[in-house]
Amino acid sequence: MDTKIVKKKSKLKLISIILVSALAVSVFGWYFLNQKKTFNVKLEDITTDVVTKGKFEDMLMVTAQTQSLNSSLVNVLEGGAVKEIFAEDGQMLMKGQPIARVYNPNTEFNYLNQETGIMQQISQMRSSLLELKNQEFNQDKELLQSQNDYNTALQTFNLQKRLYDAEIGKKTDYDVALQNLNYQKQRKQIVEKGSANEKASRNSQFAAINNSINQMEKSLDILRSNKNNFLIMAPVSGRLSSFNISLGQNLTTGESIGKIDLMGGYKLIAKVDEYYINKLQVGIKGRLESNAKQYEVIISKILPEVKDGQFSVELNFIDAKIENLKIGMTFGVKLKLSADTQSMMIPKGNFYKDTNGKWIFVLKNSKAEKRNISLGRENPMYYEVVSGLKAGETVITSDYSELKKYEILDIKK
Repeated sequence: MDTKIVKKKSKLKLISIILVSALAVSVFGWYFLNQKKTFNVKLEDITTDVVTKGKFEDMLMVTAQTQSLNSSLVNVLEGGAVKEIFAEDGQMLMKGQPIARVYNPNTEFNYLNQETGIMQQISQMRSSLLELKNQEFNQDKELLQSQNDYNTALQTFNLQKRLYDAEIGKKTDYDVALQNLNYQKQRKQIVEKGSANEKASRNSQFAAINNSINQMEKSLDILRSNKNNFLIMAPVSGRLSSFNISLGQNLTTGESIGKIDLMGGYKLIAKVDEYYINKLQVGIKGRLESNAKQYEVIISKILPEVKDGQFSVELNFIDAKIENLKIGMTFGVKLKLSADTQSMMIPKGNFYKDTNGKWIFVLKNSKAEKRNISLGRENPMYYEVVSGLKAGETVITSDYSELKKYEILDIKK
């Protein structure tokens, strides 16, 4: 009996030890999991800035380049290899002045075949016209002959009738003359009717053939003019730009090989980061400086196609224009996106690429602690702070690539 009690007490003691050990492990694990990760950082390896409150300027700085206000593309009308070049980039050209000549033997051969075929068709149609005219001539001769035969028969009849009435002529001669008159009269009527029908048919054929010949001649004119497409000419008068082709280079039909600047004014073209594609709109004004003078510009067109992470905007001068402007000059333009506001701000820094503006390290004494924040607008100098920071607090704005997995930083001087 005593032995059973001893065994029971030993078993209870063992269970107690196991429970206490499990509880200790759980507490230690909870403490370890909730322990914030800390990292030692030298003060000289980080950049700090102070949160300030002041006038936030909602603006964007872009680099804009001057271009001609109006221009016309120089397109290749007929593809081929460049055989001759008559102009060079930057040259002033008159409308219709030759720029280059291309050559395509296959197209040239096709043109010759088509031209020969059209000329043969025209020749055949003109032969048909000549045949119709001969038919008309023969029909007129037959009509004239029938009229003449009728007149002769009428004269003979009248003569025989007078002789017969005077009882001089014979009855048989009178009857023959009457019979011949009736025959020539009916013959004349048949010939006239046939001639009228054939004339209407011939007139219809004349009109159709002449119309076909006209169409063929127009096609021939177009075909011959297309041969001139091998010669690339200036579509308008102005300065040739963006022109860079070489002898022997193969050009395709419709390819643009340059443009003609009309020299009637200038505009500015700026490349803008795609981040701003929904923030910019036509009518937004900006300002640039040249030779210590300020000039106002306005966005006149937005080209929404994004290429290499950027899109283009066109700007026009509002009032005064810069003197002695030249194509290709560059200017820094400040675009005003909205009115200035009193806001909390932090200077821009490399921290943003690792945090996307969702959190930041806030420095206090010799420690920096991770804190969630919300950022709003930005300009070339500052981010606008929406929430999470107060004026006067110090934050780390340098690169976070080695710090982002920690929550507390020990700053060592």
